[in-house]
Amino acid sequence: MRSFSDKSDLEKTLIAGMHGVELQRDEKRRYLGHFRERVIQAVTLKQLRTAKGMRAMKEALSHGKAAELVVRNMARTAAMPLIVEAQRLGIDFTIVGNPEFIGDVAVALVAREAVDVPRLMSEEEPH
Repeated sequence: MRSFSDKSDLEKTLIAGMHGVELQRDEKRRYLGHFRERVIQAVTLKQLRTAKGMRAMKEALSHGKAAELVVRNMARTAAMPLIVEAQRLGIDFTIVGNPEFIGDVAVALVAREAVDVPRLMSEEEPH
């Protein structure tokens, strides 16, 4: 049985048409399984350990469209105050640990629909 990369362009197109292709897979892997357009705020572990990062996430929890706090497994201890606050506000939380995740995002607050957030804290240049 040939792998996908060994197939002809026609075969690849037919397979993609039948099964669909996830075009933004890397984006979802970067934002802990969610599309960037649904992320209200995200921080790295280094940022989460600062007062500024924790404050940014706590402020984001009050966003009207906040639906789920997603915490990378390696950040769960540092994120515990956020998890407690999310529970208090009735916002779901999930701890994730997919080895396919890329990038440094440790915690993301996501909405069920697209939100217009031009820049996330995790996208800032490191100082």
